[in-house]
Formats: sequence, C-alpha cells, structure tokens
Amino acid sequence: MKKLLSAFVVAVSLSALAAWERVGSLQVADMSTQGAAVAKVGSFIGNPLAAAGMAAAIADNSLIKFFGPMREKTPMSFAIFLDGDKISASPAESLDSLEFAVLYPVAATKDEFLKRHEGAAETNGVIVVKGDPFDEDDSDSTTYVVFSDDGKWAGASDKLDQAKLALGEIAAASKSMDGDVARLRVDEKAFKAIASAVKSAKDVNPDLLASLESATSLSLGLRVSDLGIDVRMAMRFAKDSENDKCGLKPLGQTPFAFAGKDAIYADAQAEGAGSAGQLTEESWAQIISVFKKNGLDVLKFVSLGKTEKGLRLVFDVAAICKAAKEPDGGPFAKFDVDGFAKAAQEIKPAKKFTADTPAYALAAVVKGFVPQWPVAERFAATLPEAASKKPYAVSFFSISSIVKATAAESAAFIPEEQRAVMKPVLDQLAVETKCGCATMFWRQGDVQRVFFRISADECRSFGSLFTAAMMFGMEGDSADEPCDDDDDED
Repeated sequence: MKKLLSAFVVAVSLSALAAWERVGSLQVADMSTQGAAVAKVGSFIGNPLAAAGMAAAIADNSLIKFFGPMREKTPMSFAIFLDGDKISASPAESLDSLEFAVLYPVAATKDEFLKRHEGAAETNGVIVVKGDPFDEDDSDSTTYVVFSDDGKWAGASDKLDQAKLALGEIAAASKSMDGDVARLRVDEKAFKAIASAVKSAKDVNPDLLASLESATSLSLGLRVSDLGIDVRMAMRFAKDSENDKCGLKPLGQTPFAFAGKDAIYADAQAEGAGSAGQLTEESWAQIISVFKKNGLDVLKFVSLGKTEKGLRLVFDVAAICKAAKEPDGGPFAKFDVDGFAKAAQEIKPAKKFTADTPAYALAAVVKGFVPQWPVAERFAATLPEAASKKPYAVSFFSISSIVKATAAESAAFIPEEQRAVMKPVLDQLAVETKCGCATMFWRQGDVQRVFFRISADECRSFGSLFTAAMMFGMEGDSADEPCDDDDDED
C-alpha cells in the first residue's frame, strides 16, 4: 500500500510539469456493434471460421478484463494528447510526447471495480491500480483511474492528469457513431505538429506538406454496412487555402462516359478538383525513366495514351506473363526493386499543387479483356449513395475483373501436377462480380467529404484469393515433403 501511495504522489508531482493538450480522439464501438461487424465481414468473405476467430479475439480484449464489461450501445474513447509546451516551442518534436488516455463506459460500479483489482487504493477520488489495462501480464505498471460523478464512465492513464482529462470526452463519446465501428478525429494542433515534422524530413512531398499545413480538422470513420466495408472522411482546411478551393464545381450527370466498355478502373474529376494524385504525361515520363534506370523497360508491358476523352492506361498481361516465364526471369531478372523504390520516392510533381485544374479522366484496361458491365453501371451499384450527392470526383476499380482478366495467364504458373486440385478454386476466382471498390468526393459547405466502399462482392473476391493462396501453399508443401511411410506407427 505504501508503494502505491508513493507512486501516486510521484505521479502527481511529475504530471504537473506537463501541460497536456488534447489533439484528437479515437472512438471504438460497443461489443455488440463490433461483433455484428465481424459477423458481416465473415459472411462477405464466406469464411465463418475467420469471423469466429476475430470475434473471440475481441471478446478476449485486455481492457474488458481490466474494467469489466462495457455498457451496451456506448463506445469507449481514447483521448490523444501532446505536451502543450512542446507544441509551442517545437511542433515537430512534440510528436515524441504523444500520449493517450482511456475513457471507458463501465457497466460495473466503482466498488466492484475495486474488488476486481486486489490491493487497489482510492485517494481523493483517484484509484491507483497496479497493472496495465492493455497488458494483463504487466503487474509492474501503475494505472490511475477516475470515475465520473454518475459512475458510468472511468478515465484511465499512467498519468493522473490525463486520467482526469479523459472525462472531458464524455459528451463527445455519448454521441451516436452513425454505424461506425471506429472513428478517428484529429484537431488542428496535431496537424501543425505533423506538418512541422514532415517539413523537416528529407525529400518531402510538397503537395502532402501543403495539405497538412492547411488542414484544420479530420474525422475518419470505419463501418461495415450491408453493402460492404465503408470508410467515410470529412476534412476542413484553412479558409482560402488551395485545398479549401478544391471541389467547388461538381461533375456532370455521366462522369464515366469516357471510360468505354473495357475499363476495369476509371477516375473522373471535375474542373477545380485539385492537382494532387493526377497522372500527367510529365509524371508518366518520370516513372518510365525511373523504371529504365533500374533495369526494366516497362513500356513493353504498359502504355499510356491520350484521347479527347482523357488518359488511357493499357496493361498487356499476356506479354508480362510471357516474359516472366522466360528462363531466369527474362527482363524482370535485371530489375533493381530496391533501387526503383528509392528513386521513386524522389519523383516530384512537375508543378506546385493547385486547385485550378481542368477536368481530368483516366481509364485503365487489360489488353483483350472486356468486363461484363460498364464502369458507370458498376459504380452506381457499388455506391448508390452517390445519386443523392453532387460529387466533384469519382473512381471505380474491380479486383474480380482484374483476377478474371489475368486468371488464364496466371494459371500457367501452377505446376501441372497441381492444376487438377486448383482448377475448382481458379474457376471460382474467375467469376466476375458487378460491384467493386468505389470512391466519391464532394463538398458540404466548407467540409470536404470522401466516401470509399469495398463492396461485399469484392470482399468475397479477397476471400477466394486467400483460399487459393492457402491451397496453393499446402499443395506446394505436400509436393516438397513426401510422407515417410517408414514411420507408420508414429
């Protein structure tokens, strides 16, 4: 007991030296919401055992063992802090002071919590517990826990003042998460610290730096809906910054009309969408040059064309596979992957980031392959929410189409003795699904919003790919390691 009280006194004196400032938060939904999300993902990928494993991992959460069960329909929250003095003196170095505290929606009473932790002591409303809520095997750490006046919430940290500050998250944590399983919020001070750190780094991307320096807030949510896995983001930028000027003009009614019947990927942006991420002829020339300098003439396998409707990337999968099957890897054998990765980081945008850009369109196709549905139809099926918005940028791509387009050529790499076993899996992989992955950007006042969805169909494609990889791996092991018939008794 004396050791606990001594630790308490030391923590109070030390924590008074730091002026902790909240710069963000992470909310995590209650157990039933987490379980429902895991079950849906399991049904998407067609693997209930994987879902059961994920659910078991959630139920075995060390926080539950530390605090007891969560209240139903109430999320837990993690308040993120930086040392306020360091933010003022050196924003970049303040990131080293990153800390967080837990705000937990307790179902048990304070007395029940005290009984859960043998030797725990309470002084002036602060409970001192030996142990770490994130590591049940750590009995040397000290955690400070402060209950709210109504006893429904507990703030906890290894620093006393942070535990108390965590209770300030109650109002935000009590709000509906709108179906999100997790939600991250980042405040302006955090962006300033991150931007300062990025600015001091070598070979900084100027577009990224400009975005970070002008960002004032971010909210990022992850949910699992009936249609798939959704990521929704909202960002604000400093008024009149280049990022703030983006997206003021929406796209027309048929943004994917340029893509044609054979596109498996398409990206359409209205005027003024911003230059970040746009492929240009100048940047393409830089990419080709970097490939060549590192031993690979990539133009033998992919080409970029320019039409009145936009840019068009064509991948020659047959040529890629033919080259890969050449003795000793053919043209790929001389490719310096590490050298390319290092040089690619040094590629800089030809022009400074600007919001003043013309309309942009890019389509990607696999030579000789035509999907069952046009991109416009597939985008509408994947992200029907877009019909009620006025997006200024949209994109779509399909994993199932990529797999189908490459399956026949890829099958040739499977050893002949394994093809009979793998054929049913390959046939399943080569089934195209209508929905894929879709993204839209739109403005809502001064807020830039993004909605990205991996459809339930696409999740099934991932599940099939994983199954195929597992089967191929097992077949490979069995071929390399024949059983020993001499040890029948073993």
